[in-house]
Amino acid sequence: MAQTNGLGIRSKLPDGPEVDEAERKVGAVLEDLEDKSDVDVKDIDLEEVVDTDAQDRPVIKKAVDIQAQERPKKKGWAS
Repeated sequence: MAQTNGLGIRSKLPDGPEVDEAERKVGAVLEDLEDKSDVDVKDIDLEEVVDTDAQDRPVIKKAVDIQAQERPKKKGWAS
């Protein structure tokens, strides 16, 4: 398990180019979600869930849980 610093965040080990690219793609998807739905993404979690395949056998898949919050409505002269 990765070491954590005082903030509870994993220590950053050097990532390969594939991980860096995946992080950029996930960031772009989250930014698009915020822009299109007028929400702020507060937290994302990666989970392993059990599903079934075509033969009805259990398989473990990755799932993402996104916690979003509606943006506060701006008050003022502009509408």
